Amino acid sequence: MKRIIGFLMIMLVLTGCAEDKPAKEAEAKNNTEKKEQVQTASYLDGYLENPQLPDDSELLQVDQVIEDSKGKSTLMKMRQVDETYQIGGIEMKIQDAKWIQLRPSYRMIDYFHGLTDNESEFNYVKVFVEITNTSDRTLQFSPVALVETNEEEKISWEDELYLESLNEPIESGESRKGNIGFIVDETKDLSELTILTSDIFDEADNKLNDAEEITVEF
Repeated sequence: MKRIIGFLMIMLVLTGCAEDKPAKEAEAKNNTEKKEQVQTASYLDGYLENPQLPDDSELLQVDQVIEDSKGKSTLMKMRQVDETYQIGGIEMKIQDAKWIQLRPSYRMIDYFHGLTDNESEFNYVKVFVEITNTSDRTLQFSPVALVETNEEEKISWEDELYLESLNEPIESGESRKGNIGFIVDETKDLSELTILTSDIFDEADNKLNDAEEITVEF
């Protein structure tokens, strides 16, 4: 009888180990994926959180929801772009693009008044960019002058949300990074975003280079 009981106990232990193995493997896989996600966001080092819009740095999976004092954000689509474009004396790198649904907190609603009729909940698209002046002179350049969605909704730089001074004159050798975002009221299914940069001018307003058109697919 004791042998039978002992045998059954051994079988239970072995069964438990077998059942734990897939769970441990899944957990290890999840941990690896999380580490990889953190690495993809390393370009955010040194970036100061925007005072108007929620921090989306940990918003990395479609349908993921995060909430802070500025509102509740849901990630609808994301593209890890990681592409560099040389536009005259400006090197422009687009790191990521996200389509986000935002329900701003009560204290932030006034900020969006005038930008949309649905300031209590709306969708917006944002790109994280880094620009570097590779020329030997101060340049005037804006990473985004106009955006257009695949459903032909156009939004100009005047309705930009983040206001992180990326369009101010940039000195030789200087680099800046930050977000640029636009509310998209009419687009129902964003699959493509076309970005038109500004032209490049010198300090005397002499045009040096034409604008560049960049397409980001989600």
